Amino acid sequence: MTSIPATKSAISALKIEQRVERDVKAGIPEVDRRNHTESEESMRSYVAREIIGRVHENRQSELDAEVQSRSEVEIRQLHQQIRNTESLIEKKLGGLVAGLVSSLKRNARDLSAVRMDLEIFKHRNELTREAVYRESRILHYSVIFFIVILETLLNAFFLSKGSELGLVGGFFQSFIISLVNLGFAAFIAFALRNCLHIDYLRKAGAALLLIAVIGAAATFVFGVGHYREALEQDPFTASQMAIASLLAEPLGIRDFNSWIMVIVSGIALILLAAKFFLVDDRYPGYTAITRRVRGLEDAWSEGYEQAVESINTAAEELQQELAEKEKAIRAQFIQFKASIERSDEIHRHYREDIVKAQGLLDELIRYYQSYSARMMNRRAAYFGELLRFELDKLPQLNTAGLEQHRRDLSEFEALLEALDQAYAAATETINARCESAQASLTALVDKLEIEHGLRRAG
Repeated sequence: MTSIPATKSAISALKIEQRVERDVKAGIPEVDRRNHTESEESMRSYVAREIIGRVHENRQSELDAEVQSRSEVEIRQLHQQIRNTESLIEKKLGGLVAGLVSSLKRNARDLSAVRMDLEIFKHRNELTREAVYRESRILHYSVIFFIVILETLLNAFFLSKGSELGLVGGFFQSFIISLVNLGFAAFIAFALRNCLHIDYLRKAGAALLLIAVIGAAATFVFGVGHYREALEQDPFTASQMAIASLLAEPLGIRDFNSWIMVIVSGIALILLAAKFFLVDDRYPGYTAITRRVRGLEDAWSEGYEQAVESINTAAEELQQELAEKEKAIRAQFIQFKASIERSDEIHRHYREDIVKAQGLLDELIRYYQSYSARMMNRRAAYFGELLRFELDKLPQLNTAGLEQHRRDLSEFEALLEALDQAYAAATETINARCESAQASLTALVDKLEIEHGLRRAG
């Protein structure tokens, strides 16, 4: 129950008519009495206990809820955090800057060491030029894939006529042939590149390997032609016939389609070997160490840029956090003030409830007296003054928390007046500290470049 019930509901709840009938039979009330009856006193007790008591309980719970919500505000803590922004900056940026400095130093050492390895490599191998190689390997592998697939499709057409599985069988056979050619091409490129090495022993070994691989690749290509020719005669013994024909007469291929297969496989082998050879620098090992140097140079340049970006990101996060605290203070202040106003409104409603309850009691007493007069079949006797509540005995709302929060509101108003200045000072502190951190990183990078002989990518 949060409000005063209607008179009819109270009459029904108190069973006033039954009370009158009972009192009249008992000769109550007396004629021209001046004291109130027990029934009238019970009405006052009922209204005070059941109605005002419940209203008080509900109003107090509403008041306590407002006090609890006001107790949860963090205006003082948030304001103090804004004032202590410098310590928050040191806590967040200190570890970040230390990590960035360590990373930059490590990158500088790694780049310097690899550059030294590159210079030693060039000196030992008498290289005065820069490495020439393809930056992107995607195009390289795409071309190789295209050559392998094209060779597979062309050879599949010729091998399908003699295969038991037709075009599917011819496709798988030609795909295996293409993979073998791919392996031969890789070995040819490797041997050819090592033929250009400065070490004569390594060069001689590479030359022998190159001759051997070329011979094996040529034998395999001609063997494919003999196999294609043997398929026309007897598919079940084509392998044995192809080997015997190859050993007896390597160039004795008499079928035109078989020669086309030999030419297709040979061209594919040459193209694949050229692609493997040209994708990297012609001198063995030069591309690998140069890629390492350039990769670390890119990492060094990107590391500095990422360090600056990390500091900027941290500054933005700090400013965002600061702005959220400032908004939280203002929002909590508005809620705090509104909660006090709602508490005052609850007090006012409770006082109005007491007035309404007194009016209800008057109505109940009048109804009791009027109904008694009708039952006694005479004019209304003089009953004296109507019953009144003893206000000092009615339950009062607990206002201890409210009074303390009124004093807090005055303090919060003073804090809010100084909030703009504190927020501006904190923002300036963040900007100044981040600029200082960026300047220290720039100085560190310059120092590392001088110490390690580096050059920042421009």
